[in-house]
Amino acid sequence: MDFDVVVLGTGLSESITAAALSKAGFKVAHVDHNQYYGGDEASLTLDELVQWADTRAAGASDKPSPDYLISQRARYTSISRSPNIPPQSRQYSVSLAPSIVPSTGPHIESLVASGVSRYGSFKLLERVAVYDRPGFVQSVPGSKEDVFKSKVLSLIEKRRLMRFLMFAAGEFEGKKELEGKEHTPFLQFLWDGFTLSGQPAIAITYALAFCTSANDPALPALQRIRQYLRSAGRYGASPFLVGHYGGLGETAQGFCRTSAVKGGTYILGRRVVAIKPPSPATDDTIQDEKAPSTSNFGPRYQIGLEDFVEPITAKIVVSSPDYVPSPTNQISASGSSLSPSTYAIARCIAVIDKPLVFTPFERLEEEPQADAEEEGENPEDETSARSTAPNYEVDTAVLVFPPGSLADGSSTEAAHLLTTGEASLSAPRGKWIINISLLLPPSAPRTSSAEQILRPYLDAALSLTTTSSTSTDTQPAAPLFSLFYIHHPVALSGASSGDLNIIVSPPCTPLLPVIADTATQNAEAMFWQAVKTLGIARKKTDTHEASADDKTGEANEKDAGEDSEAIDSFWPPLDAAEDDTTDEW
Repeated sequence: MDFDVVVLGTGLSESITAAALSKAGFKVAHVDHNQYYGGDEASLTLDELVQWADTRAAGASDKPSPDYLISQRARYTSISRSPNIPPQSRQYSVSLAPSIVPSTGPHIESLVASGVSRYGSFKLLERVAVYDRPGFVQSVPGSKEDVFKSKVLSLIEKRRLMRFLMFAAGEFEGKKELEGKEHTPFLQFLWDGFTLSGQPAIAITYALAFCTSANDPALPALQRIRQYLRSAGRYGASPFLVGHYGGLGETAQGFCRTSAVKGGTYILGRRVVAIKPPSPATDDTIQDEKAPSTSNFGPRYQIGLEDFVEPITAKIVVSSPDYVPSPTNQISASGSSLSPSTYAIARCIAVIDKPLVFTPFERLEEEPQADAEEEGENPEDETSARSTAPNYEVDTAVLVFPPGSLADGSSTEAAHLLTTGEASLSAPRGKWIINISLLLPPSAPRTSSAEQILRPYLDAALSLTTTSSTSTDTQPAAPLFSLFYIHHPVALSGASSGDLNIIVSPPCTPLLPVIADTATQNAEAMFWQAVKTLGIARKKTDTHEASADDKTGEANEKDAGEDSEAIDSFWPPLDAAEDDTTDEW
């Protein structure tokens, strides 16, 4: 079986790359060791999740393991789970990479431009809140209306906050407030430039900018806030979308479907037994750079698959790091300078049967006054008052734990929690999924297990499953199922063997609102590297500035630059059938 490109792994970056290459006219074979799509970003049922965890647990099998599983077991450690699986286990869609997608950005643009948007659906994120104390949260002022309506902020704080939001929503690069302070810790920048401190600064830093520590630099944080502010209003009041059926895993499958429609060949559940580089005898094969197809190019890689007699051959290989132990052509993420992508992440997945209740802590001051006013009222009036009380239950929301917010939690890193329920088609009625993530810097001690690290955060989240006075059930929810583990980053190779025909996808940042956009940027970088390696010219357009690599190969592309096969965009224009969709989800 002969192809132009073989893609190993169906993670989000690899799936977007495969779809783009297929739509550009290349013959693509897409292979995955697993029987499901999504790779490290997969969406799994509870049964599949348990099998995933048990397979990667230390000592899961005494039999010789494939290289893929050896790599996976090295990257997923400290795994512990509940012994029992709740009923209706196949009605859950649990994401291995929880995410929220900004309404504007590279990922949304690719979904629309590729036509993949018609294969998926999304729900608006309901709330973003900051944990305050057991049973209560702090609201996050993310717009002018939120600032004006706030009963907690003083008039001076409102003015300072409005000035900052107007600055962050604009083109702040080069402004005097930021000049020379791009690498200043963001919390310090808020104080130096806008005299913001205390709870407003904490809310901005950890719930608007989604910083993980007080030392995160100012420029990337401001860029995330700008995207946050500009995303609000595109599809609704919330700036973020949450994918149905688990999120990114379902999106990756949509890109795989697009690749298959355009001729891509898919092989799932087959172990890669060998990746043989081209033999030296074929290295001098003459290549016709003006040939209309890359199928007659040599040399070629041979990929051996389990139970396949005939190997798959291809000019280049695009791969997840788990299939290629030593990356030979590591692509740098476009615009990505986030050091947290090299941190280990402690993760917790829990299933509960009560929703989280985001009761604002201002209610603490209102309740004594309300109780005093209700004395002497008859039972009918009390029942009426309770029926009209605000409902703070959430189905799809984010909760942020700033550093030091829990006595037994991290004092330097923020934890982020994403809860999803029936409204996002992630869980059956009356059930919710909690996904907690906490970065573990290299300096953090590794003597504790994932469960010991994240148990305080899970307990604090469960304290929000009951209201303070209006509910007769005052007991917090108990998890029906829980899974804890540590996800280690890919170990990048500093040396290169000079083999430019194996393209390895780089790791994505684990930040909730950034992971989808980063994966898309990585995919675009891998796509253009593959196009260049295959000898196809790239047309220069206004939307793609020439890079250093483009200038280096400019002389080799002059003859083909005006060729009809030259590629001018990441996604070609949609045909009539693909364009039969709307931009409203």
